[in-house]
Amino acid sequence: MKTLLVAVDNSAIARKVVALATEQAQALQANVVVLCCIDASYASTTGTYLIEAGEDPNDFGCALDEQNTAEAAVRQALAELQRAGIASTGRVVAGESAETIVAQANELAAAMIIMGRRHLSSFNRLLKGSVSAAVIERASCPVLVDVRLD
Repeated sequence: MKTLLVAVDNSAIARKVVALATEQAQALQANVVVLCCIDASYASTTGTYLIEAGEDPNDFGCALDEQNTAEAAVRQALAELQRAGIASTGRVVAGESAETIVAQANELAAAMIIMGRRHLSSFNRLLKGSVSAAVIERASCPVLVDVRLD
């Protein structure tokens, strides 16, 4: 069965990305792995933190730090995918976002990466760089970027 890697964060864009991933997973009859990357300096664990679907995101309270926020974002995405009948698991991984997304996609032999795009100003794009552009440049599988503004 195909696997789709869906990169999320704690934003409104992530909810649109999960909706797009749901459509793609249903069309391709694929499993989904939801990934949220965090800065390594904020991680309380090393390696990959796995999260299973079926855990109610409301049971985990308010996020107090970056890792908890990432876990909450993954749990919310898993809940939405599970409601749609999509087999899914989640991961929180410490590392630089683009590099981590591509590495996880390679590890999973993902058929596709699905992610959002922030509409950065020219200055911020120069200062921070575009994660979606870096993923597109480095990925060995197709990358579907949700660019809807609505």
